[in-house]
Amino acid sequence: MRRLVLMIAAALVSFNAAARIELPHILGSNMVLQRNSEVKLWGKATPGAKVVVSVSWEKLRRTSTTADDNGRWQLTVDTPAATFEPQTITISDGEQIKLRNILIGDVWITSGQSNMEMPVKGYQWQPTEGALEYIMQGGKYADRIRMFTVGKERSQQRAEDCKGEWQVASSASVAEMSATAYFFALNLANAIDVPIGIVTANWGGTRIESWMAMEDLEAMFSKEQIAAKAELNFVKPAELYCAMIAPISRFAAKGFLWYQGCSNLDDNDHYDDMMARMVERWRKDWGDEKAAMPFYYVMIAPHSYGDSQNISYPLFVECQERALSKIPNSGMAPTTDIGEEHCIHPPKKYEVGQRLAAQALAKTYGQTGFNPNHPQVGGYVIKDGQAKLTLNNCELGPTPWYGGPITGFEIAGADKVFHKANASVTGFHEITVWSDAVPQPVAVRYSFRNFAPGNLKSVFGIPAIPFRTDDWNDVR
Repeated sequence: MRRLVLMIAAALVSFNAAARIELPHILGSNMVLQRNSEVKLWGKATPGAKVVVSVSWEKLRRTSTTADDNGRWQLTVDTPAATFEPQTITISDGEQIKLRNILIGDVWITSGQSNMEMPVKGYQWQPTEGALEYIMQGGKYADRIRMFTVGKERSQQRAEDCKGEWQVASSASVAEMSATAYFFALNLANAIDVPIGIVTANWGGTRIESWMAMEDLEAMFSKEQIAAKAELNFVKPAELYCAMIAPISRFAAKGFLWYQGCSNLDDNDHYDDMMARMVERWRKDWGDEKAAMPFYYVMIAPHSYGDSQNISYPLFVECQERALSKIPNSGMAPTTDIGEEHCIHPPKKYEVGQRLAAQALAKTYGQTGFNPNHPQVGGYVIKDGQAKLTLNNCELGPTPWYGGPITGFEIAGADKVFHKANASVTGFHEITVWSDAVPQPVAVRYSFRNFAPGNLKSVFGIPAIPFRTDDWNDVR
């Protein structure tokens, strides 16, 4: 008799466990939901069970659906305008789950390798500049910034869930948050005064192929090429897309941030096309067929990359810049001025987050009064032993002003031998470059080595990126 009672009790426990609503980790207390949107809620329940959802911002409305034969269910709810007042969501199939302390604002998906992953507290022996101040003040943003860090997983098949938990900004949680993503959120929250949610999926040392769907890789490369790329990294192609991007793709968001590329330095001939494919896939997964979701990314920073005098880095930056014309609704945050020759993780992460925020504020939120884009060469002439460059994206002129020296320039003659050059601002949008060692110049380069610091910026402090007037890829 006692055995029968135990069996019945065990069966009841099993039934109750099966009947309980299961939610993916991305749906939880403390999250930020995208404002003014139809957001998806989904999970698992008993097959055939009726799932009822109520939200605190629509007290008289209930939304319901029925779990399918596998217990999966999904429905949508409308979100209101941004609010700092904590909201709740109640989900029930007879047994309630209540999600609390939810904010309504803007959600950004961020991803990349170690420079996006680097936390506010920094890495061992590698600090984040200003970390102590930002960590100490983290609690001030408890009602403004929330972050979900996707747990590191690999998979060859699209996963339904990922590990992670929504964190409210505090001194303890900010220390662990992605510094670039946090500083982006900090600038955005202060500028537009709405809650900001960050969902960040990062893995140091990974190549872009790991973040792409296999079908997109197969559309670009042969099976042999994909197999060869699989040997280049400890994470295989498509594994992070399947395990860390796919599970969050139903979570409504405003846009994307991307900071990756150091591991693909050898791909300067097609990295831009890979980026464009990846972005197209991500937007499709989020239901964004019209490229309404912006994609802002970071130019990898100057570093020795094995040889400070080599040009593999600037060639890759050229590829990153080309991606701007291939990815609709995109922008790039330059980092020419923050690199470290002997450390691949620059400590100046605040500038990176701020420049990403400047891209978003100008292009997505419509703020004016500043130009977030980097100065570019619009044209040049060579006359009387000097090169005169005309710059775009410098409405108020380039800096340094008043004839002060501009560093980072090189100039070459027909022999293709580059020498350090003098340079200064000589007109409202004009820079003159010359060198006594090159009486008849043919080509000009700026910051065009793996590590060749320069100081050319716009008046808003946005640095010019490495550029050249020649096409001599075999010349150092």
